[in-house]
Amino acid sequence: MTVQSGRTAAPGVLLGSDRVELARPAGLAALVRLDRLGRPTGPVLARGRRAAFLLAPGTAEQVPELLDWLGWGPGLGLDLVPLAAGDLRVPPPRPPRPDRSGPRRAGVRPRGAEGDPPRPDDRRTVWLRHGGHGPGLDLRSPDLLRLLDCLADACARARLGLAP
Repeated sequence: MTVQSGRTAAPGVLLGSDRVELARPAGLAALVRLDRLGRPTGPVLARGRRAAFLLAPGTAEQVPELLDWLGWGPGLGLDLVPLAAGDLRVPPPRPPRPDRSGPRRAGVRPRGAEGDPPRPDDRRTVWLRHGGHGPGLDLRSPDLLRLLDCLADACARARLGLAP
């Protein structure tokens, strides 16, 4: 999984973003798949055991209907929750610190990487993907349907205990 670098969205824009939240392992699996397919996601964060894919304001209201249209209706009981703006307080992204520890050891991954379980009391926000083109996908973007389909698939696989 890669973290996009470059311009990041202003903190005020992110605070006004709707989002889709899901379990962190499912979110990481979906992000890896979307990276592999070259699909845009908008900003993505993780906090504790949850991941949040940020969307443009006003988008979360339509997410349940879009998921139902895609065949991922509420009867499936997926852990995929659309939330309107206002509940999540996101600190602005910090520039990366220079690595002064020398070469990294093979097999050591940074916290937040896939397969690295978060501590239950860890409430820090970890940026998995910085947004470079605004607050996130909106209803006009065809990539929103692809994103929602991928997130729902990752949730269903996690629920069934299948590999990502």
